[in-house]
Order: sequence, then structure tokens, then C-alpha cells
Amino acid sequence: MPAELRRAQILARIRSAGGAAVSDLAREHGVSPITVYRDLERLAGAGLVERVHGGARAVGADAPTIETDWSKRLAQARSAKERIAAHAAGWVEDGSTIFVDSSTTSLALARRLERTALKGLTLVTNSPAIALGLHADSVHVIVTPGEVDQNLRMIGGRWAAEFLAPLNFDIAFVSAAGLSLDKGLTTTRRALADTLNAALAVSARTVGLIDSSKFGRSSLLSIVPAQELDAIVVDRGLPSETFEEYADAGVSLVRADTAATTLPT
Repeated sequence: MPAELRRAQILARIRSAGGAAVSDLAREHGVSPITVYRDLERLAGAGLVERVHGGARAVGADAPTIETDWSKRLAQARSAKERIAAHAAGWVEDGSTIFVDSSTTSLALARRLERTALKGLTLVTNSPAIALGLHADSVHVIVTPGEVDQNLRMIGGRWAAEFLAPLNFDIAFVSAAGLSLDKGLTTTRRALADTLNAALAVSARTVGLIDSSKFGRSSLLSIVPAQELDAIVVDRGLPSETFEEYADAGVSLVRADTAATTLPT
């Protein structure tokens, strides 16, 4: 990746989250901490970020004044989300058309896909953060229309669902606020549930990206039963007994730390 593109992504990351640690940025971009330090010095020298111990933070108008659900989730289970994203990225092939939702795990997946050598990738999303955070020419980004939820940083509602209905996806990647055997994948927003169901309905294969902290939790609205997804990628933090319970119930769970396998069709 060109240094200018990497620095642009780092700046976008800091602006969206309010700040970032050198270690996280190095892992996300696959470079050494020294390289990240140099990038941050360049950005700080231009007055775009403020250097702090171990990283950098947003400055001026870029510094968030209100903590949102999005900013909270960006800081949660980062390593787990990176592992999930790394595994899921292995299922995306050259020339694919995919949907990625507005979750922070999908953001990690989109960033990883941008760093790969894939050709002809079309990525459709209901996430303003993902759309604005991708810069590589190799990824053709399409954003759904609809109503913007500033707290969740997502686009949803009837317009988004109607836009997705005639499309065709090779894979739809979705997440959720919670996952349980009786309620399936759940969320707090009807607009989001409708949007994700529209994407899942036109996808050849469907994948859940769910970190272990969300298992056993239920939110207001159900999106889809867990058994209806072709696979759900989870990190190693999920206890073995929970993994086996879901597997016995017909849920296709895949641990992110296992060797890559072929995605079921």
C-alpha cells in the first residue's frame, strides 16, 4: 500500500474514533510500529492529529464531542474483531460482489480486504464509515441510500431495503448486537434489521461476524435465526461448551483461529 494511502486511512481512523494506539494501527495496516510512528509524525507535523504517548488523537473539529454507540464499539474487542475479519477475508475471491454491514467488525473486514491483492471487488455497504474509509482503486464501493443513524453510524430504512432488493451478492457479511439460540441475531433498530434482511435475501452465501462477547445476549428485534446463516465466525474467546451447544443446535460456527476452510454454499 502506498504510504500516502496508509496515512489517509490512519487519519480517517483517528478522526472516526477520536484517537488510536500505535500498536493497533500497526496491526491493522500490517506494518511495523516504527512505520506508524513516522506516519503519525507526518500527520502531526501537518496539524492533522495530536501526538500522545503510545499513539495519536484527533484535534480541533475532528475531536468527537459526544460519545456514541459507534465510538464505544470501536474500542471493544479489537483483537477479536481483527481475527474474525482475517478469517472471513479468506472467503472473498477476485471479482466478488459482497455486502458488508455497518458493524465495527465489518469495518475491520473491509480494511483487510483493501490490503489484499484481490481484483475486481465490488463492496456494497450501509456504513458511511466504511465507505469513507476505503481509498484503494481495487475496491468499487457502493453505499445504500436511506436514513442515517448518527449514533450507530449506519444507513437503514425502507430506501436502503428497496435499493438492495434487486441486487445480487456472492456473500453478505453481517453482525449484530447479540446472538442467542432462541432469538437469533438481534438489534435495537428496526431500520437496521430490515436493511440486513434485504441484503441476506439476495446473497448466495451469508456469514455472521460475531465476537464471543455477544453470545447469549438478546436485543429488541430479531434479524435472522442463527441456523439460517451459512457460517458464523467467532473468536477463540467463546467457551468450548458454548461452541458445542450452538453447533448441536445446527448453527455453523467457525473459529477464527482455525485453518481456513471452504465456505458452505
